[in-house]
Amino acid sequence: MVTKHSFSILVWILRYRLKNGKAPLSIRVTVNGERAEIPANRDVSPALWDSKAQRMKGNSEEAKSINAHLETIKGSLRMHESRLIALGKTVTAELLKNEYLGLRRDRHTLCTAFEVYVNRVTEKMKSGHKAPATLDKYSYTFDKIKAFLKHQYKVSDLYLEDIKRSFIHDFEHYLFTEEHLQNNTVMKYLRQTKTVLKMAVEMGWLATDPTSGYRLSFEEKDPMRLEMEKLNALVNKEISIARLAEARDCYVFMCYTGFAYEDAFGLGPENIFVGIDGQKWITKDRQKTDQTECVPLLPIPLEIINRYRDHPFCSAHGKLLPIRSNQRFNGYLKEIAAICAIDKELTTHTARHTFATTVTLENDVPIEPPAKCWGIGRSKQRSVMPK
Repeated sequence: MVTKHSFSILVWILRYRLKNGKAPLSIRVTVNGERAEIPANRDVSPALWDSKAQRMKGNSEEAKSINAHLETIKGSLRMHESRLIALGKTVTAELLKNEYLGLRRDRHTLCTAFEVYVNRVTEKMKSGHKAPATLDKYSYTFDKIKAFLKHQYKVSDLYLEDIKRSFIHDFEHYLFTEEHLQNNTVMKYLRQTKTVLKMAVEMGWLATDPTSGYRLSFEEKDPMRLEMEKLNALVNKEISIARLAEARDCYVFMCYTGFAYEDAFGLGPENIFVGIDGQKWITKDRQKTDQTECVPLLPIPLEIINRYRDHPFCSAHGKLLPIRSNQRFNGYLKEIAAICAIDKELTTHTARHTFATTVTLENDVPIEPPAKCWGIGRSKQRSVMPK
């Protein structure tokens, strides 16, 4: 049985996209009444375009070059059509277009690889095997990659096999010069990118890792912390904007307990217990190390907890603190630093180092928690001092 099959190619000028006296050419492929458009990547003057002959008028070098280019495209499309028919494929306009452009199903792109990795991290996070901060890291890196592709290559995606060894160096340069990021932040984005490309190799999507020869270079820095004078200024500052006041209180709580963002975010009333010293303590299995930390609740963090006991967010979610998303929280901290005239970057890492030095020394916080902390039914314990 012979199946009826119609196939035609039309080259036409997009006059409505006229710019600087020229308009782009487009290739319209029609198969059995179905159409698909393919950009010809050539611009011509409408006055020099012969719509009936579907070619540029005249014998100028420009006309010869453009007409030869159009004939090459037509020939390639006819070749792909013949090949698909020979393979017994049902030819469609969209399939023919994809074959010409090289958009085969067995080819994977950089964005596809990131999407797969981010989705897998999301699934692991939901099952309790990854922290929300890990998902944030790869999501932010994915955003930087998409911005870089548009800036560097003027495309929204890139086939994995088209990634050259210069890619990682170009991405590094972009992060430094266009995003204006610090060295260690740049290295973290590059590390996440290398991890995704390594996965692509292991999945068989990429023959070799084009970034394998690139070595990350982190700069060692002294841990940043707040002195007690600045910490007190932060605690005592009157802040009238509710969202900033809440973020300030959550940050101060981290400074007085040493808990990281993801750990403080997960705290609920069940994490508070009374130690053998008769004082209230707080315990939490750290996401990063899977170990339990027990920390004495000093007056200031205890006051903060009581302040938000009936807060709508805390009541609805069973939380001790009204901590919002990590990205929003970091943005608020920048505003708070400006309001309080603090010339240091307020981050959750700064909070942990402030606890490990300033707070523990000022308040004589013990290195080891009381014996009661060892008997609260935990399998993994550690000292109160954060590492």
